[in-house]
Amino acid sequence: MNMENWMEKAHRNAGWLVALGILQILLGVVAVGSPLAGGLVVTMVLGVSLIISGIARLFAAFAADSFGAGTLAFVWGLLVASTGFYIFTNPGLGLATLTLAISLMLFVSGLAESVVAFHVKPQSGWGWILFGGLVSVILAIMVWLRFPISGIWLVGTLVGIHLLVTGIETVMIGSAVRRRTATV
Repeated sequence: MNMENWMEKAHRNAGWLVALGILQILLGVVAVGSPLAGGLVVTMVLGVSLIISGIARLFAAFAADSFGAGTLAFVWGLLVASTGFYIFTNPGLGLATLTLAISLMLFVSGLAESVVAFHVKPQSGWGWILFGGLVSVILAIMVWLRFPISGIWLVGTLVGIHLLVTGIETVMIGSAVRRRTATV
């Protein structure tokens, strides 16, 4: 594809990028405004994704080259699909599980960053690495200590903030492409 063709396609699709970004911003505002509902939606989407993934693994089990590999794929697919179904039908429990998983991830990540900071200590910026690690550990402890209340707001708020930032980014990229291709 030549550059002129690419620029024409980019200009033609810039409006779609802006529209997608606006949709992401709106969804982000809704999720931040109602974090429990946002968290439950995220949990249910995760459940549906696991169900689809598990079913795909079940079908793939029958295409396996050996009985052992097929059996393992079948059992794993059944486990994934069952987990997805359980999360989808019990979104509150799924939301609690996600909250604890995020807390654990923040804690482990923070500890790892802190260890890295001391390994690079004489280098410039090691203090910032340590600071980031300690902030992650403190956030993990805060989420853990406020559990299950933190489950009401954590997932929905994080997803909402992510949607807001990504939406703004997408609008800016679409606008920049539109401006750039209009002048070329």
